[in-house]
Amino acid sequence: MQRQCAWCLRLMDNIGEPISPIPVPKIYKATHGMCKTCGNLWLEQAIQGTEPHAVARPLVLDAHISSQY
Repeated sequence: MQRQCAWCLRLMDNIGEPISPIPVPKIYKATHGMCKTCGNLWLEQAIQGTEPHAVARPLVLDAHISSQY
């Protein structure tokens, strides 16, 4: 069965290596997965999305309880 990357539409071999230099029209009878190139790009973006980010902390109000209004 023909394999085609669902992301870049290039044909790929059994281990996910692209075998076509340019994208080809979608082959509906092909099995669609992700080639190694697109997989590495996706993984790189996913890892960047999990890096720690600065978080705004809520302001701490110094409130005193008093019976006077």
